[in-house]
Amino acid sequence: MILRKTKFLNKNNIKMNRLEHYWGKYYPQFVVTSYWLLGLTNNFAYVIMLSAAHDILSDHNSNSTDLPKHNSTNRFDCNELSTGAILLADILPGIAIKLVAPFFVHKIKYWKRVVVVILTNSASFLLVSLTPSNLKPLIFLGVMAASFSSSFGEITFLSLSTLYIRTLSITGWASGTGAAGLIGSFGYAALTSLGLSPSSTILLMLFIPVLMALSYIALPTVDFARSRIYSELDTDSEERDKDQTESENNAGSINNGSLKDKFKLLPPLLKFMIPLFLVYFAEYFINQGLFELLYFKNSFIKEHKLQYRWYNVMYQLAVFVSRSSIKWIKIKFLPIFPILQIINIFVFLSHIYLDYFPSIWIVFLLIFWEGLLGGGCYVKY
Repeated sequence: MILRKTKFLNKNNIKMNRLEHYWGKYYPQFVVTSYWLLGLTNNFAYVIMLSAAHDILSDHNSNSTDLPKHNSTNRFDCNELSTGAILLADILPGIAIKLVAPFFVHKIKYWKRVVVVILTNSASFLLVSLTPSNLKPLIFLGVMAASFSSSFGEITFLSLSTLYIRTLSITGWASGTGAAGLIGSFGYAALTSLGLSPSSTILLMLFIPVLMALSYIALPTVDFARSRIYSELDTDSEERDKDQTESENNAGSINNGSLKDKFKLLPPLLKFMIPLFLVYFAEYFINQGLFELLYFKNSFIKEHKLQYRWYNVMYQLAVFVSRSSIKWIKIKFLPIFPILQIINIFVFLSHIYLDYFPSIWIVFLLIFWEGLLGGGCYVKY
C-alpha cells in the first residue's frame, strides 16, 4: 500500500516537473491563455441564461416554429412574465455574494473556491436544461446558481490575478469575459436556429465546467509565479525581502482589520462604484426590460424569440470588441460612459412608445453601441 502511494506521488511529481518546464518556457502564453479561458468559462453560464431568457419563460423544452402563448393584445408580443425576472435571478445572488465575500473569502484557499465555482456552474446547466417547464421555481434556482458561480468566480480569479503579471492576467481575463458573451450568445442562437431545442442546447454546455477545471490546472501555480517575478527583479535580495514583508503586512492589515476598518475603505471607491452602477443599471434595463419590446413583425427575422436571441448576439459582439481594446484605446473622461448609456435608455423608450425606427437594423446598430459602452466601462474603471 505504501509502495503504491509512493509510486502515485512520484508520477504526480514528474507531471508537475513537466508542467513547470513548459511554464518556464512559455510563461506569458500560459498566463494569458489560462486567464482568457477562465474569463470565458466563468461568464458563460451567466450569458447563456440571459440569452435563453425568452425561451426559459416559455416552453424551453421545445423549439417548434409555432409561437408560444403570448399576450397578443398589442404589438409587443410579450411573455406573461417579463425577461426581467430572469435578470433578477441572474443578478441578485451575484450582488449578494459580492457584498459579503470580501469579508470572509480570503480565509478560503483558492482551489477550494474554484471547486465551488465549477460545481455551481455545472448545477446551473443541469437544473435549467433538465427541469420541466412547469417547475419554474427549480428553473429559477438553476439561473441563480449561474449567477452565484459567475460572481464568486469573478471574485476568485480577479484576486488571484494580482499574483501574476497583471498586464497578462487582466488582459486575458477582460478579453475572455467578452468572448464568453459573444460565443455564448452566438452559440445559443445558432444551435437553436439550426433546430436544437433550448433545453438540449443548454445541456450541451456542460463541457464549460470541464474546460474551466483544465484551464485552472494549466495556470502556473502561485509559488511558481512568485519565484519567476523575483528572479526577474533587478533589485538585490535585501530589497526583495523588504518589498515582500511590506506587501504581506499590508495584506495582513486588510485581512485582519475589523468590519469598521473595512467599511472605511468604501468611500474612496464610490467614484468608481456609482458610475459603474449607473452604466450597468441602464444596460440591464435595456437588455432585459426593453429588448423584448423591440419586435419587428415585418423583419427578415420573423419570429420574436429569434429576434431576441440575435439582439443578445449583437450586444455581446460589441462587448467583446470593447473589452479586447484595453491596450489600444484610452479614455480619460470616465463619466461619459454612464451619461451615454442613460441617453440610450431614452432612445429605446422613445421608439417603443412612438414606433419610429423603420428597420430592425437601426436597433442592431444601437445595441452594438450600447455594448461598446458597457464593455468599455468594465475595462476602463
